Amino acid sequence: MAKLNAAESIRGIACLAVVFSHLSLSFYPYLHHFDTSEKPENQWVYLIHHSPFGFWYSGTAAVFVFFVLSGFVLSYSICKSKNIPKKIEIMAIKRYPRLAIPVFLSCIIAWLVKSTVHVDASAVNMWFQDYAHQVIPLKTALYEGTIGSFLFAASDSNWVLWTMQIELFGSFVLFILLFLKNINLTLFFIASVIFPVLAYMKDLTFFYGICSFIIGIYTYLYGKSIRFIWAVPMFLFGLYLAGAHNSSHAYAWIAKYLGENTYDFCNFLSGFFIVYSVLMSTKMSEILDKKIFVWLGKLSFSIYLLHMVLMYLVCVPVFNFLLYHTALGYDLSVLIAISIFIVVTLLLSDLYSRYVDHFAINVSNRIADLLIKK
Repeated sequence: MAKLNAAESIRGIACLAVVFSHLSLSFYPYLHHFDTSEKPENQWVYLIHHSPFGFWYSGTAAVFVFFVLSGFVLSYSICKSKNIPKKIEIMAIKRYPRLAIPVFLSCIIAWLVKSTVHVDASAVNMWFQDYAHQVIPLKTALYEGTIGSFLFAASDSNWVLWTMQIELFGSFVLFILLFLKNINLTLFFIASVIFPVLAYMKDLTFFYGICSFIIGIYTYLYGKSIRFIWAVPMFLFGLYLAGAHNSSHAYAWIAKYLGENTYDFCNFLSGFFIVYSVLMSTKMSEILDKKIFVWLGKLSFSIYLLHMVLMYLVCVPVFNFLLYHTALGYDLSVLIAISIFIVVTLLLSDLYSRYVDHFAINVSNRIADLLIKK
């Protein structure tokens, strides 16, 4: 139980990293320095970007952590079953509606908010200005909430939905691999190589995502317990990799060899080190098995789906008010706006999780019950 709770905790913490990634892109873009023409907003932003401590706002690393965790947790759910083929069949039927219902509603919410509320984003970075100025037709929201995000990574309605394609395809790769393992181990190993090769033919991000799912499978099936003394440096190394940026001085020795691939490869690799070091260490699992972290994990999907529209609806308007109508200055206005936004996001995500996420789980269970005979 501690191991599964730890997995939930990692998911919750990683989700916050996604939120902080988008906040930093909006208010302090030099933290990422994706645009080489950008100048640091102040000295502390410059120091953080060039430090090895950028993991706390690494949204890309966080999504690879999600994919490794999905591979691990889905494998656990299947492999503990006495009837693996039937369990795979049930989970395959449930997977799309379980993901699609919350995703669909998040797209409709984004369309409704963007259609009725205008927010002045002129004081924040161009990245969020593009989001704020974006017009979302209802047909786009309907399409992306049902088909586009899952099959083609279309994410105009909700910018985080590009991951749904990897989440869905990765899940079905997992189902196929575990089915093959149940009938022939050699086929399992061969397919474990073929699927990443096929994914690579699409694009590098899709390749890394599918590989992360397979890493999660292999971690569950073949991962060995490690002592705490080894888990800690492994975890810290994973955090170090998660903070990688191509232009950061702290990663210059890696960029010397990987160049522009430094960011993507290090963030991808961090998912394995972080997940393995926690789930394969009893002590690390116990450390992360805390109610607050587990609660965050249960809300993580809701937070992930809602935070962009809540940045638009809550964070930026509060920031504008503080910046233009008080003497607090930029940094303090950002801090207060983010604090209020985080509280609102957690409260609304809790409601979304209870009434939308749980509804999706119940609907997917009922669909599986209808389609599969006991």
